[in-house]
Amino acid sequence: MKTKLITAFLICFFANLFIAQTVVKPADIKMPSVAAFLKSKGYDIAEQTDTFVKLTNSHKSLLYMDLDTDKRYILFNVNISIITGTSKAKIDSLINEINNLAMIRVSYLESQNSLAFRYYFWVTGGYTNETLEDAVAEFFLYQGDAYGLDKDKIISYN
Repeated sequence: MKTKLITAFLICFFANLFIAQTVVKPADIKMPSVAAFLKSKGYDIAEQTDTFVKLTNSHKSLLYMDLDTDKRYILFNVNISIITGTSKAKIDSLINEINNLAMIRVSYLESQNSLAFRYYFWVTGGYTNETLEDAVAEFFLYQGDAYGLDKDKIISYN
């Protein structure tokens, strides 16, 4: 009985070591490491610097990730063009619908005639690579949901 209990304990202990998530502290955040991790998860890294990563998913959707200079957050962002000549009322209506989604915030950049999708992934207390991977996947999903809200077809898909 004692041997079975010790064996079960050791199995649980070693299994926990293999599946435990490691916390990345703000001081240890390096965007090249973030890029390498996301690449290992199937994302294509188009560009990277010490403070910036540009990546695409399997559907070729873009995501820009910028590390705050004080390492408080990683900004997920992308700008999506609007069809020229779209009325302000239609743009505002779509923005209101998109901003009802839980994760992302969208604003209109008149100078670029585009929608600016933004999400702040806060890292002040640290994060795990798994939570980062989940946040990236969720950003792409919410971006897709936002496209689905475009009933008037004002987003330029070119």
